Amino acid sequence: MTLEEVALNRAVRIEDMQGLNEKDLACLLGMGIRSGVSVTKVMATPLKDPVECLVGSQLLAVEKRLFKHIRVKEISKIP
Repeated sequence: MTLEEVALNRAVRIEDMQGLNEKDLACLLGMGIRSGVSVTKVMATPLKDPVECLVGSQLLAVEKRLFKHIRVKEISKIP
């Protein structure tokens, strides 16, 4: 599943990123968006792009066009 498919306020973990050009990949890595990090889409901005995401403990604005390149996995909940 990709980050594009994830509903708001649902925590997922990044598995990998594919199909990004070097500039976009460097930008995401520079913001701390990388494999193994938890991400939660918090809310869309007024014009619906970018989307505010909680990445680890940071609140970041991420462009929606990048979501389809970020593969994620649901975080299993501990009972």
